[in-house]
Amino acid sequence: MGETIWKLFVCSKEGKTDETYQMSRKNAVPRVSEKNRGHTRLECNARLSVVKQQTGNSWVVSHFVEEHNHGLTTLSRVHLLRSHQKVSATKKALAQQFSEANIPTYQQVPLIEIESGGPSSMGCTKKDIRNHVSLLRHHDAETLIEHFTFEREKNPNFFFDYDTDSDNRMLRCFWGDSESRRSYAFFGDVVVFDTTYNTNKYSMIFAPFFGVNHHGQTIIFGCGLLSDETIESFVWLFSKFLEAMLNQAAPVVIITDQDAAISKAISMLLPLTLH
Repeated sequence: MGETIWKLFVCSKEGKTDETYQMSRKNAVPRVSEKNRGHTRLECNARLSVVKQQTGNSWVVSHFVEEHNHGLTTLSRVHLLRSHQKVSATKKALAQQFSEANIPTYQQVPLIEIESGGPSSMGCTKKDIRNHVSLLRHHDAETLIEHFTFEREKNPNFFFDYDTDSDNRMLRCFWGDSESRRSYAFFGDVVVFDTTYNTNKYSMIFAPFFGVNHHGQTIIFGCGLLSDETIESFVWLFSKFLEAMLNQAAPVVIITDQDAAISKAISMLLPLTLH
């Protein structure tokens, strides 16, 4: 006997629409809401039932009641309903372009609202836009880790490490290739560490370690990306830098700006280095 599946639209007290899926299987597990939002039913009989026919892929409307026993959500608030929230392909592309232009998320939302003709015409909420941008960043972080892993497979002397938060978002990372690590063995007595380069669509701070070779040329010892400039982040970054350099002697001199968090981290990990 074929399986019948139908979809019921049941109204709550706010005129919102909850979607409930049911199956005729005896072992079907009812959907459990992630959060009890405190809605109470009003015994509204408005509903739409759609049944899949026993043969073929056709669906037919088996039951439809249009009348509600309560007021419905206004047009100016309909975009707040979960069933109506969707970030369109156009808005996704627009958010991508804004990110590539280094426009932070909090500035992207007003621009998308203006382009849509107002908040009620967006078809989604501010949170939906922020979640989409966050998803893009998470995907790019995964791509970066895949690239680093591939580089290490080609050359075992390529070093990288990273740290994430409880939501698996990248907090910081460090990398250095074989040439950089070899250069440190010869020219690592003086290291310059700079964190002023933070103009990027991820709002992360680019933190390179560099020095000068015997030809007066700038050379890179390693690079880091940081989501903040806390003591914890700098301690993590300096420890990975020393680990990447095969725990060789710490630099004799390190030159940085006057950031207090950097100074504290250097005093903790590089106590013999002249700062």
